[in-house]
Order: sequence, then structure tokens, then C-alpha cells
Amino acid sequence: MKAGCAKLAVGGELAYEVHGEAHDGLPILLLRPLGGTMAVWGSFRALLASSLRVISFDYRGSGRSSADSAWVSTRGIARDALCVLDHLGERRAHVFGVSLGGMAATWLGILEPARIAKLCIASAPARGLSLTRAGLRRDLAMAACFLRRGEDVEAALVDRILSGAFRAAHPEEARRIEDLVRAEPASRVALLKHALAGVLHDAHRQLRSIQAPTLVLAGANDTLLGTEAPRALAAAIPKATFEIIADAGHAVALEQPVVTATRVLEFVLS
Repeated sequence: MKAGCAKLAVGGELAYEVHGEAHDGLPILLLRPLGGTMAVWGSFRALLASSLRVISFDYRGSGRSSADSAWVSTRGIARDALCVLDHLGERRAHVFGVSLGGMAATWLGILEPARIAKLCIASAPARGLSLTRAGLRRDLAMAACFLRRGEDVEAALVDRILSGAFRAAHPEEARRIEDLVRAEPASRVALLKHALAGVLHDAHRQLRSIQAPTLVLAGANDTLLGTEAPRALAAAIPKATFEIIADAGHAVALEQPVVTATRVLEFVLS
């Protein structure tokens, strides 16, 4: 494993790791959901690294990356991802993003079509803000996490994205994920910036410009977003296919790491 920091033009740096360095060919870049650090990728990343070079990094304000003094957007996270690729000398890569990371991955496909080989988007909508009854319930439930004590906010957010079925069936794994999150907590301000970036995400007008073959995934048990928003996202992207991961909630890579990694590898290596 290779670890380092990519310098940002505006100052500061982004901490990154590269796993599976022995592999040739294009790498895959991972963009994570709200909460936690790149350590949370766990076995999903390890499975991908058995066949690919895997690049992951911490968003500004999380893990070992520098804080961000400005407001955050999903487009800005995509630009930071490009900074990491540039630092590593990678002109082209596959991309996998889930939830907030899926929204940022969408922008990568829009902004830099020549640099994205294949695009995988999981548990993400075309627009973050939803005025439906279900969407408002989701946003209020996420907002309630910020009422917790400072040290509990991030753990509550991560707990919120794990399905009840997963927590009941795999209590030890759920605790392991929570422990990883608590080991390197982000500040309430940084988490709020990232949460607002997801709420304000809106790429629906530019989706037709995505040229990369795209796989859109949704968890069958995703009570946070549901399956219809990802399905609609796939329908709006010219070369996209849509699939549902059985027995998975919103965090498909955490709840079904083997199934999700296997499907992603099949897609990017085909």
C-alpha cells in the first residue's frame, strides 16, 4: 500500500492511499459517502485491490486531509478527486462513488469525459434536494443527527446510512464501522458542509453529456433514498444500466462488499 498527500493549488492537501499497486492497467478511484474516512472502505476496497489498483482519499475536513475554509459542493469534491489523479500521474481512471461520492462521481463523468473510462454510481440521485414526502423525511432524519453531541454526530450519520436489517444481522460489523468512524472524527462544521453539498447537488440537466459506460446501483433495502431515484438517474444517462443489489441498504459497499465488488469488477474489466 502506498500513502501520501496531494497538494491543493489553493493550499492544504488531500491524504490518499493506493492499494493493489502491483496491477497494471487503469486504476479505479473510490469516492465515499458522508461520514468516516477512507479506512471505512474495508473489505470492499481489499476485494477490488485483488484485481485493480485502487485509489481512495479523504475529503477536505476529514481524516488526514486539510480543512476547507469555503463551502463544499459535489462539483468541488470531483475537482479534488482530479487533483489526486493528477498528483499520481493518472490521466484516466475508472470511478466508483456511493451516496455523496456517487454525486461527485456524476460530476466527474460530466466535467471530464475523456478521463473517465467506466463510471459506477451507487445510491445517488440526480438531484439532492427532494420535495417529496419521503425526501423530506429523509432530510429531516439526517438533520436530526446534527443535534447529537459533537463526538456522536458522525457516528449517528454513518449509523443512519446502515439499514436496520444489516445492523440486526451483523451487529459486530456495524460496531466495527462505528469504531472506525469514531477513531478519526470530523468536525461538526465539516460534516455539515458535506451534508449540505449533498442536499444542494443538482446535475440533472447535464446527465446526457456523460459519455462513459455507466453502471448505477441501488440497495434493495435502501430506506434512505429508495431505488426509484437511482433508477431515474440511470435512465437519464445515455450508456447506463441499472441494477439492484439484494439484501443491501444505502451503503451497498459496506453491507454487501463481496457482491458489490464482484459486480464492479465484472463491469470495469469487461
